[in-house]
Amino acid sequence: MSKYIGRLLEVGIGKETVRGSGVAPAFWLPKVGFSFDDKVTIARSQAGIGKLADSDEAFVVNKFGEGEIEMNLGDQSVGYFLYSLLGSLSTSGPVDSAYTHAFSIAETNTHQSLAFVVKDPNTTEDYKLVMVNSFELEATLEELVKITVGFLSKKGNAYSSVTPSYTNENRFTKNHISFKVADTIGNLAAATGISVKNLTLNITQNTVTDDALNTAEPEDILNQQLSVEGEVVLRYEDETWKNYFKTPTNRAMEIKFQNIDKTIGAGTRPSLTIQLPKVDFFEWEPDYTLDEIVLQTISFKGSYDIANSLNIISTCSLVNAKTSY
Repeated sequence: MSKYIGRLLEVGIGKETVRGSGVAPAFWLPKVGFSFDDKVTIARSQAGIGKLADSDEAFVVNKFGEGEIEMNLGDQSVGYFLYSLLGSLSTSGPVDSAYTHAFSIAETNTHQSLAFVVKDPNTTEDYKLVMVNSFELEATLEELVKITVGFLSKKGNAYSSVTPSYTNENRFTKNHISFKVADTIGNLAAATGISVKNLTLNITQNTVTDDALNTAEPEDILNQQLSVEGEVVLRYEDETWKNYFKTPTNRAMEIKFQNIDKTIGAGTRPSLTIQLPKVDFFEWEPDYTLDEIVLQTISFKGSYDIANSLNIISTCSLVNAKTSY
């Protein structure tokens, strides 16, 4: 056994064909942070046996995998997470050597499952029935756009030797971000981009283990209700956003990442576009720091648009050179 730094740990991901059966890695993830590992639930015997000790034995009743991976937003790897998060995918192309992957919300509690292979200098393990629990996207002024994805899975098992191979995918910075709001989805295309200083988008599907008697592993891992929230920071130049908060106002919103410095084929740009048809603004906070330009932070939440029969995420479109997921 050897000592090693976190950079030497490698994570491969794949889409399960049969739920819970595992699959060989189809893509190796260039991680920034990784906290995913085995977890257990302990049941403890605390019976009184004439002693002051508060416990006499511990029993493992649940075994599962849980944790997060942090990465720079990549135009290919993110598709695996979006597929598990939203549950449905339609791919078209190629057009100019580029493929468009349209993700949408499947109204089921068994969205697409994934599989991990985790390799370090001492061990190689696989995790089956990996389900995305949370997806956070953050854009700041000085770093690459980041995503933090939380997962639940079955417990890890020993896996055969594997040789990782990485893909040179496209990434995104603040130069590649467009943020728009409009009164309707149809007016987003003509809307002017808004200057923001920081942007966070959180999508959660409240995943739970489906536990049962006679086994320590979950029988299944199920996604539940899906929620979308976020936050933007911008200059406090007028009362627009404050009024959105004070007088509840619904708006359509578009968050788009398009790498204008890279091309697929002759001129197609790698991109990720997310549209929310109905967003309200539930929190507003100014920052009156004495010697700095005043900022404002506005929090938003997405909702299903009943009037127009549009889901909470009406568009989630990924354009890249990957043929399929």
